[in-house]
Amino acid sequence: MLRGFPKGHKIEKNNKLTGPIRILGISSGKRSQYDCAAEDPASLWLLKLALREAEKAGAKTQLIDLRDLQIGACKECYSTCPAQCRFNEKINMCDCYKNKEDHFFIDKNKVLPIEHAYDHLDKKTFFEIYHDHGRFAKRDDMWLVYEAMRKADGIIFATSTNYYGRPALFQAMFSRMCALDGGVESLWGDGKNLKNSIKYAKDPKAQYKQRLYGRWCAFINCSKEGDSVSPNLMKACTMLGMKTIPLGVAYKVNWYDDPTHRKDVPNTKKDEYTLSLTRRIGKTIVEEAKSGHRYYGRYSTTV
Repeated sequence: MLRGFPKGHKIEKNNKLTGPIRILGISSGKRSQYDCAAEDPASLWLLKLALREAEKAGAKTQLIDLRDLQIGACKECYSTCPAQCRFNEKINMCDCYKNKEDHFFIDKNKVLPIEHAYDHLDKKTFFEIYHDHGRFAKRDDMWLVYEAMRKADGIIFATSTNYYGRPALFQAMFSRMCALDGGVESLWGDGKNLKNSIKYAKDPKAQYKQRLYGRWCAFINCSKEGDSVSPNLMKACTMLGMKTIPLGVAYKVNWYDDPTHRKDVPNTKKDEYTLSLTRRIGKTIVEEAKSGHRYYGRYSTTV
């Protein structure tokens, strides 16, 4: 992607965060003590450690566990035309997914949240609509991530390496961040009219807002394959305009030398090098945020 900034551009003065420093932690491991893995991700334990250190440094923290959210895949409409990707800052949603609740389309004029539909429909009708993809619209929880990111001074991503790539939950979430990196708000509500998008893109004064620009980031990775994920995430976050803190990666490699595969978490908790890196991330990301102006977001002329 090409990047460009308007001549003489200044930082947006409307995007200054106030109040306590806010640090967001995002856990992307699917493993769970209540599911077939029978244990939570080691990266989640490290992430919580980093967030505790951030709290000690005076920050307010938030943890988002992607296991708890339902996030649809990016529909990649921006590849047709960058202005096809739209974002509404008031409700923190992209216009590919506009349902914060599961909805039933009863008829052309009546739409009900699933809870209300359950109370008002007979059992047969309820399940007929539930299994009809044209009449049952699932909720999308990405707005919770968008909202938390826009309130945060810094974001700590906790991942693993799965077949030398990003874990599935993380990739689904991260691909949707394009809406924060150029989603056009002025075209919201036009039904994704492609003519409007093309017209917008052809305007030499058209600008695309990088909403994560200037925010700090750091990475935690626990894997059996080594950490081939964090370097690529650094590049992606840099493209989004984010800044990686000094010593911004904590990692732990649990090799395949344990036939039971049950020592990964205990070994991670005892690895002083990994623990020191993790604690440093929690402390440093707060220090970097405190030393900055806390103005976030910038406009780009191309995406």
